[in-house]
Order: sequence, then C-alpha cells, then structure tokens
Amino acid sequence: MYKLSVLDNGLTVVTCSMPHVRSVSVALATGAGSCYEPEDVAGISHFIEHLCFKGTSWRPSPKDISSEIEGIGGVLNASTGREETVYWAKVTRPHVTTAIDLLFDMTTHSTFNETELEKERQVVIEEINMNLDIPQQRLSMLIDNLLWPDQPLGRDIAGTKETVSKVDRSTIVGYARGHYLAGDTVVCVAGDLEHDDVLSEIASRCGDLPPGALSRNYRTDPEQCEPRIGVDRRDGEQVHICVAVHGVSRCDRRRYAVDALSVILGGGMSSRLFTEIREKRGLAYDIHSYAEHFRSSGTVVVYAGVDPGRVEECITAMLYELSCIRQGPAEEELRHAKELMKGRLELRLEDTQNMALWCGGQQLLDGRIQNVDEVTAGIDGVTVRDVTAVAEELLATEYLNLAIVGPLESVSSPELPAL
Repeated sequence: MYKLSVLDNGLTVVTCSMPHVRSVSVALATGAGSCYEPEDVAGISHFIEHLCFKGTSWRPSPKDISSEIEGIGGVLNASTGREETVYWAKVTRPHVTTAIDLLFDMTTHSTFNETELEKERQVVIEEINMNLDIPQQRLSMLIDNLLWPDQPLGRDIAGTKETVSKVDRSTIVGYARGHYLAGDTVVCVAGDLEHDDVLSEIASRCGDLPPGALSRNYRTDPEQCEPRIGVDRRDGEQVHICVAVHGVSRCDRRRYAVDALSVILGGGMSSRLFTEIREKRGLAYDIHSYAEHFRSSGTVVVYAGVDPGRVEECITAMLYELSCIRQGPAEEELRHAKELMKGRLELRLEDTQNMALWCGGQQLLDGRIQNVDEVTAGIDGVTVRDVTAVAEELLATEYLNLAIVGPLESVSSPELPAL
C-alpha cells in the first residue's frame, strides 16, 4: 500500500501507490499544532498557516501562489489542528512536480511580509469573530473548554483576538523556524507515481528545512469528579446542545470500541439517537455523535439542534440513550456499526487527497502507518463486551459535560439527571 523513506535531514517521505487514478495529492504535515503553543501566543500556528499563502522569496505575492496552482487546474489548501498543521495540494499527474515545489516553497521560504502580515492579522481576527457568531462553532469551543479547562486542548485552535492582535513578526518568524523542522515533518504523496521519483523530487527541495525535532508532549488532565455545564444565551431560532465525556487516546487499544460506541449512538440514520430523537420524537433535524482521539486523551460528543421550547425534553432523551447503551449493544447492532465504519473508511480512501492525509497523519502522529487491512481487522475484533465495557466506564454521571448555545427560554440552571 505504501513505501517509506527517511532522508538525511530526518524528513520522512511516504508514497501510496494508486495506479488507477489520474490525480496526485501531496500532503506536507508538520508537528506545529495549537496544543504545543505557549498560552500567550495561542493561535500562532494557525496564523503562520495563513501567512504561508501570502508570498515567498520565489513567489512574492499571494496571487503568485494561487495563480500557479489554479493555472494547472489544481487545488491548494491547509489546516491547523491541535497536534499538527497540514498543507496539501491535489493536481493531475503531469503537475506533481509543481505541487511539491509549491508546498516546500511556502513552508520554507515564506517572507512573512510585514504589510501582508498586518492584513492577514485582520483576516484571522474576522475568522475568530465569524466562529464566535456561528452557534455550532461557539458550542464546540464551549464543550472543549468544559472537557479540558485551562489546558491546551480546551483552547480554540485560532487563539483569541487578544493573542492574535499582539503577536509580532519576530515572534512569528522565530516560531516558524523553530517548529517547522525536518524531523517533525512527513510528506505523503498518493497517486500513480514511483517512490524513487518522488523521493528525488523532494530531496532536491527540502534542503532549507532545518533538521531536528521537538518534544510533542503537552499538558492534559482528563480527571473529572462531577458534571460540568456551560451556557451561552444568544438570539436564534435553535438551541444547540452538546453532551460530551472524555474518551481514549489514539494509542489506546480500546479506540475501535469507542468508535463503535459512537456509531451505535449517533453515527448514521439508523443509529439510536437519530431513530429516537429525530424519527420518533421529531425533536431535531441534526442529531449525531462522534469520537476524537488525541495523543493522550479523547472525547465522545453528542450534538443536537432543537427548538428552544424542547431543550429539556431533548437533553433527557439524549441522556436516556446514553444510559441505555451502558447495558451494551445487540450483536446485530454492533455488526451493522462495524460494517458502516469499514465501508466509510474504504470509500473515503478511494480519493488521493484522503489517502495522502490519512497516511501522512498517521506517520506524523503515531510514528507508524496502519494499512486498511490492519484497521479493518481492529474494527472486526470489537466485541459486544468491549463496547459495553467502554460505555460503562466512560458514560458515568460524574463525567458528563453539557454545553448549550442559543435562546434558552425557561432553563435558568440546567441540571443533568443521573445515568
């Protein structure tokens, strides 16, 4: 499925052979995530990601970068996460050299021009304002802060308007040079290409990426002994609700059982939450759950958007389903969930972009790549007893977190009933 090489400066190169496709995707992932930032410069990784699109020594303006990728019919983008920043390009096969050259130019030769920096500072602040105005985004911030108060995982990836406003160019340049390191970077290329050809193209362009790697530890404290509630009252047509508990890390052997638990709860239109809350009760249009896994922690989250007059009814119904799943799923229910998990993974990985991001992310964050067969074997190995055990352990009353955003009518101090 893939080949891996480590260059002399420590840069890891992964190729995924997909000979049946016309596109090629290149993902450059580096371990510069928001969780590794000092609190006083929170959001700097995300700010740097924006600035890497604003001009380099060889492509001085934002238009020089955008016109080059659009001129070959390609797509260029990036994202900042809690534990990584990823830049990626998707092009047709004849243009892969351009994609590789562009990504390395952006990440190693960005000029961080003062004028562009100040303009982009305002753009990032407007992005923060936008997210504060969108109820679902504000809800996500609120639930993260309840799960991880005063911890890196509880901070918004974009930082705050205050931290973004005060960070200066010298701090940005120093942070980028000190965190964009070859030993903390993985480049993954997926498509109809030969590994040695890709290796040669990358080796000729990565010389300015400094060697070395940084510690990837950050503070997490998932301990919780009583429920936590956060409410943001604001105008709107819906009240948005999240109920969340701490989950397990990426390296925890129970992660597949937790994923199955989440799918059974709210992973599709046949899930328990969708069936009960949308189909039977008509309480919500959007009701779903998801699980996330980080380096040393994780979460299971249930979301619903409901009418302001039916908030209490919806929360009660959600918690009832959480209580019921503690008794364990039926065999057929688990089989259905496992097939859904495997099918969606395999369908997603038919796309070169998803393949490059998946393999590159695994290598960067886990230090190894599990192929599809290994992952599906892990999913197949989950038993009813496994799901029941994680449900009993994680879904306890004292571990519950409830976030609410919207026009609450009569709920002045919402309470969480015991599971």
